[in-house]
Amino acid sequence: MLLFHTLAVVLTGALAVSGGKTKPTPKPIPLKWGVLAFPRYVGLDAYGPLELLNIVAFNTPNMTLSIVAETMDPVPAHITNSAGPLTWVKPNYTIDQDPELDVLLIPGGPGSRVAYNNTRIIDYVKRTYPKLKYIASVCTGAQVLAKAGILNGKRATTNKFAWAEMVASGPGVNWVPCARWVVDGNIWTSSGVAAGIDMAHAFTKTVYKNETLADRAANILEVEIHKDPHWDPFCKVGLSAIVYRR
Repeated sequence: MLLFHTLAVVLTGALAVSGGKTKPTPKPIPLKWGVLAFPRYVGLDAYGPLELLNIVAFNTPNMTLSIVAETMDPVPAHITNSAGPLTWVKPNYTIDQDPELDVLLIPGGPGSRVAYNNTRIIDYVKRTYPKLKYIASVCTGAQVLAKAGILNGKRATTNKFAWAEMVASGPGVNWVPCARWVVDGNIWTSSGVAAGIDMAHAFTKTVYKNETLADRAANILEVEIHKDPHWDPFCKVGLSAIVYRR
């Protein structure tokens, strides 16, 4: 009994010193990234963030970057010539394999309209989201999140030159018309194409808590990062260009 009494006194004193509060356990950082690839995605939507995250991965032990697709066949990006698609990406996993991921990034492009109506892809996003730490989209990839119901009642942004179409595809979303990127809980959405790089920089700064590494990656890429999420000169330009369609 004396031993238990002594332990109780010691623990009580420790809690008193700390104000009765225990230090919170640090939240594990997300290490396993996946990019969802589908035919006719925009390459820069995916490769822009991936280039920056690849540098982050060099400095982050056990961080991995993977491509997830409907099948293991190479996936064509949207740029083509008379010979067909100019670029292809080889998947690491299929959606049926349900790879263990911390973050899923969904690019946009003409193919997002097809993915929007692809039940298998939408079902994959639906069942994967609850297991993720974060989910993100670039450009019109937001409409895939919207179709999966993930953006219902959430704030989000997307490509301004396809704004009317995107808003119609997600009527339950609180669309933010002027934003470089938007964060709502564990959901990150960015504006068109190159905005994904700014979002990846902000993610590294905020989630990995390493602005120095984020800036170093941007400098290596020789890209000028826009650090203000409200910076969006394409808002007025894009929303007024009604006749333009990506």
